[in-house]
Amino acid sequence: MRRDGAQLIHGPANSLPLLVVGLPGVVTIHDLAIYDHPEWFPADQWFATRVVVPRSVHQARLIICPSNATKLAITRLFGVEAARCRVIPHGVETEFSLPASPSLRAEVQARYGLPKRYLLQVGTVQPRKNYITTLRALARIPAAERVPLIAVGGFGWNYDPVVDAVRNLELTHSVRFVGYAGMPDLPALYQMAQAVVFPSLDEGFGLPILEAFAAGTPVVASNAGAIPEVAGNAALLTAPADDEALADNLRRLLSDRELRDRQVAAGRARAALYTWSASAAAHRDVYESVLRD
Repeated sequence: MRRDGAQLIHGPANSLPLLVVGLPGVVTIHDLAIYDHPEWFPADQWFATRVVVPRSVHQARLIICPSNATKLAITRLFGVEAARCRVIPHGVETEFSLPASPSLRAEVQARYGLPKRYLLQVGTVQPRKNYITTLRALARIPAAERVPLIAVGGFGWNYDPVVDAVRNLELTHSVRFVGYAGMPDLPALYQMAQAVVFPSLDEGFGLPILEAFAAGTPVVASNAGAIPEVAGNAALLTAPADDEALADNLRRLLSDRELRDRQVAAGRARAALYTWSASAAAHRDVYESVLRD
């Protein structure tokens, strides 16, 4: 495979073409959780995990990863030198930091049937996103204090335990799954939420954290994978399975105005560090480095 005039090839989603003739390659590896926890993923990805990803990692001149957590996983799992990896964080779109207009807020509230106060979790309903811990934490909060959860994201693989947990924990009236939401609804959904919940079992980055920060919404999250690296001190972090601590953090954010204001300010400052222009410039540096060599 070769296109006239091309000087290199970049695989932006964990893989390079299996046959590349005469072109140096760069590959972006977003995360490698499937290697340590295959039970979180569908079983039909064996060709990608056993052939495509390892071949791409070893074939590439340089490897881009969004976090140091992913870089460490690459060196551990594939034995490549750390010097071949470049950490380039993602950015966050400016739309999240621009206040949604009153008319858009009203439209979004009506479109999704939102209550006046709600918690927000953004992510496909699948094992790794750890909705189960969110639900258990919600159930720990007395009904009189409980703020309902709005879950934004489609139903992915193995979502039945989540649906069962809603029923078994008697949260039918406290949880709503509204499906996928895109621009311009998503920034408004973040901005109107009381808090964003992000207790993932592992992440190679964790973009919803930055989106919430930019929107001025405080975050409670897990301390797994790259989440602490991205969140810094701007989110309240707990172990992924600790629903009691997650519930405590939610209650603190909802009742302590000073804490909430501190977390919102810290989140906005943190989000400002992550821009797509900086990411693009870093990608250009990688390309130039490969071509020089």
